[in-house]
Amino acid sequence: MTNNSSPILPKRTVQAAVAYVPPLEGRREKTRLDFNENTMGFASILPADVDITHINTYPEYQAFLTQLSRRMDVPENTLLLTNGSDEALAVLAGTFIEPGEDSAIISKPSFPLIGHYLKLADAKLTMVSVRADLSHDTDAIEAELNKAYASNTPPKLVVVASPDNPTGALLDPQTVLNWSDAFPQTLFVMDEAYADYCNVSILPELRQRLAKGQENLMMTRTFSKAWALAGLRLGFVIGAPRMVTAMGIVRSPYSVNTMAVKLASELLPNAEEVHQQAQAAMTRKTELITELEKRGYTVAPGHGNFFLMRVGLDAQALTAYCANHGILLRDRSTVPELLGMVRVSVGTEAENKQFLSVLDDFHNSRALLFDLDGTLIDTTGSFDKTVEALVKKFAPDAPLKEGELEAIRLESGFNDDWDTTTELLKRRNVSVDWHTIAKEGVATYLQLAPTAETLMVSDDFLTALNTRYPKRGIVTGRYRNEYDTTWAKQLNPIFNNVVVCRDDYMDQPGKPAPDHLHKALETLGVTHGYYVGNSGDDMQAAVSANLTAVGVATTQPADSLTARGAHHTCAHPTDFIDAFLPGLLPTKAKQKELSPTV
Repeated sequence: MTNNSSPILPKRTVQAAVAYVPPLEGRREKTRLDFNENTMGFASILPADVDITHINTYPEYQAFLTQLSRRMDVPENTLLLTNGSDEALAVLAGTFIEPGEDSAIISKPSFPLIGHYLKLADAKLTMVSVRADLSHDTDAIEAELNKAYASNTPPKLVVVASPDNPTGALLDPQTVLNWSDAFPQTLFVMDEAYADYCNVSILPELRQRLAKGQENLMMTRTFSKAWALAGLRLGFVIGAPRMVTAMGIVRSPYSVNTMAVKLASELLPNAEEVHQQAQAAMTRKTELITELEKRGYTVAPGHGNFFLMRVGLDAQALTAYCANHGILLRDRSTVPELLGMVRVSVGTEAENKQFLSVLDDFHNSRALLFDLDGTLIDTTGSFDKTVEALVKKFAPDAPLKEGELEAIRLESGFNDDWDTTTELLKRRNVSVDWHTIAKEGVATYLQLAPTAETLMVSDDFLTALNTRYPKRGIVTGRYRNEYDTTWAKQLNPIFNNVVVCRDDYMDQPGKPAPDHLHKALETLGVTHGYYVGNSGDDMQAAVSANLTAVGVATTQPADSLTARGAHHTCAHPTDFIDAFLPGLLPTKAKQKELSPTV
């Protein structure tokens, strides 16, 4: 590790630039003929209580800077006002990153503009993924720092948001302080947009470090969040005077508007009210999360006035449904580290209740339908053995070959095992009446099934689905007597007796036609939802029924299910917990299995 304490320099063009010096302040009460302003303005069309000089005079910041420095208990020359903290991040990158030469380290996912501005500045960017629990991977960040210093290429910047957005992750200020001591040639920046909600900040330690002359530590804040001035765009930087002065060269001299400064100035004396409102929001957050947990959701709460809701495959559909009902959520489900997640901000008590009501309506508007054999029930020892026995009986000289049954099931139209057996015999030049095969097959199957078939997911899991999917059922290619004598007693209560068997509607074609799925949807009184199955016919039927097709690759490869229309695939029914009731974050392997099919 290098212990070189040489100063952190702005990029060369900034070092060579001369700061633009705006006109002196205190101009509003004077006759202003110096700066080409329209001193008349349009007072007649402005609200009566608006001072026209706040509108037609260039902004003045000194009084507010003095007020803010007292509030933050830092010297005025350590402060820089910015047009929201996002401008602070842009100016930071534009001040210190030498294009194509300097490097920076950030966490990901994070506030998108952190990486965006660094990329625009042509920084060599290292993005360190969060841990599985969504916390900052401080060990990995430190490893990157050690590696860079060992190669004598220290990164110019490390920028981390705390609490982060969208994860809500909090970074221990002491960790950053330790880094700033150990890696002196790197500027460490804490973006604290949500600090008012968690009451954890690097500010106390930053004050001490600035007083000692330390320059490689900086903090950004905003009035957009707890202070409710998002539309006025006001933020600020606290850093060493030399660093803030350099950023002032890059920042537009009038990027912060007068009304933002005026209203923030009026708000600052009421900081205690802002604090109380922020804490009340966090109380409502806890109450809202409790209600979501009652509905079968797990939540990554984080430390801001928002949280990540683990929705699974419903993420995009839920976000769209809520938007159509006047509620805006942020879908983060396509971010690799946040698969299946939606970000929810805490609203007023009335807004939170509205959200919960729409959420309940959403789940009552969607069905979750399952195939049975190979999806919920392992039938390799029952139906598979039955088909094998039938072929052996009617074609004793041509028994099933290894993989032959799996191969024919990949073809369209062989969802019914009696149809499959008939075709297998036909390909052996053996003609047997379908009804004969069905009669023989049922008798053999009923002998094998009681001891050979097993449920592939637990009763508890299927029962838990009720919290999120009250409209659920089974649509199977089995015949009614095959189902009733084996699984009806156990599964009917779980699926509220919504079980459609092949012969319930013999006048309707079976899968891959969607007719039986339509019957189940009609019974449930909905038109949208999911169908989970293990065959290409299942996938084709689901797509034809305008359902989201979820393929379980227990008997057919995932790519063959995708080729027949699967929107999502997973390896085994136990993966449903990640797709439908996500709790802990999926492992990386499961993330791949549950990714949308492209």
